[in-house]
Amino acid sequence: MLKNIKQSDILFIKPIRTYGCYFLCFAQASPIIFKGEEGIQRLNGIWTKATEDGLISGDINHDGDVDDDGEAEIQKATELARKYFNLNIKYDGIHHDGKELIPANVKLIIGQFWWKGGHFTIINRLKKVTFDSYGESNTVKNGYLKSMRFFYSD
Repeated sequence: MLKNIKQSDILFIKPIRTYGCYFLCFAQASPIIFKGEEGIQRLNGIWTKATEDGLISGDINHDGDVDDDGEAEIQKATELARKYFNLNIKYDGIHHDGKELIPANVKLIIGQFWWKGGHFTIINRLKKVTFDSYGESNTVKNGYLKSMRFFYSD
């Protein structure tokens, strides 16, 4: 769980500040408490290690950034959730349409909102945002629920 941490915090490494919303959803859902500056440093370390482990894509084309297609993306969500966030969940690998019904046995729902780009949040069964890593992002306020990621109990 995140306490006193927003994605925009300057202490985060740039990939998390720019692309870390999906990652921070796992941190929020985690039983591990990430609080303040110490929590941010732990999350920076997790991102770096998970990238080295191949769970998050890095600088694929070796141009010194992670701004290109396919970069800074979670490649292995189930493994990331289990290994670094102590979450016993399994991703079904499907980008479910935002209008789809949510099965009763889904434990965690990560919704992707769309407005000038995508932004991931945690949503409940009523498709209401329960966690937004920015607090109140423009993408959620002005956008729509494009897709959902379903995670089931392991």
